[in-house]
This record gives sequence, C-alpha cells and structure tokens, in this order.
Amino acid sequence: MKIDNSGKVAAAYGAPVRAAKKEDAATTASQTASRSESVAISSQGLAKAAQAAEVFDADKVAAIKAAIAAGEFKINPEAIADSLIASTRELLAG
Repeated sequence: MKIDNSGKVAAAYGAPVRAAKKEDAATTASQTASRSESVAISSQGLAKAAQAAEVFDADKVAAIKAAIAAGEFKINPEAIADSLIASTRELLAG
C-alpha cells in the first residue's frame, strides 16, 4: 500500500529556517507591545460553539474501561489504519 503525497511531507521538513537578527526581534517585540487587540464572542457564537462541541459520554468511557479490565475489548486494526491514513491525507491536502 502506498501513501500519496509523501514528497510534500519531506519538502515541508527540508525548508531552511532563517535566524532572526537581534534588531528584527527587538523591532517586532516593540511593535507587538505597542499594539492592543481584543476579541469578543457573541452569545450566539458561544451557543453555536457549545452545540458543535462533542459531548463527553461518561457511560461509554466506563463501558470501555470495564471491557479493557475484563480483557474483552476488541481492537480493529484496519479501522485504526484507515483513520490514520485519512487523517494524513487531510493534513497533506491542507
């Protein structure tokens, strides 16, 4: 099995990093310190974010924990591999 876009990963790690000069760092720090920014979240935005967030299912966690302790928890390596490949493709595409 071949994973596509493997060249993009190697290229991303091979890029040289330029060290900042002391003057550049001082200028950037002073510009950042003199600038003031703020962010506000509306009640509608907060409500939407709360709805979009996944809910923690304590019962499901307890059931999985009990199955692991009893030695009955089954792992599906194919599903894990498929999910890892899908995540990798998503990261490489973005």
